[in-house]
Amino acid sequence: MKHMTFLEYDDGTGLKDKVAKWIAENEDGILEIIDIEYSQHGNIYMATVTFEERK
Repeated sequence: MKHMTFLEYDDGTGLKDKVAKWIAENEDGILEIIDIEYSQHGNIYMATVTFEERK
C-alpha cells in the first residue's frame, strides 16, 4: 500500500482537481484506489490518496 499527499493553501478550491489529475496521469501504475482522505488544518488543505500499486 502506498500514499500520495497533496497540499493546497488559502481556500483549497484546486485540491480535488490536483488529486483527479494525478490519478489520471498515473492510472497505469495504480491497481486500486483504497481511500482518499481530505482534511483541513487552519488554512492548509490536505488530500491523502491511499492506493495499491500495480506491479
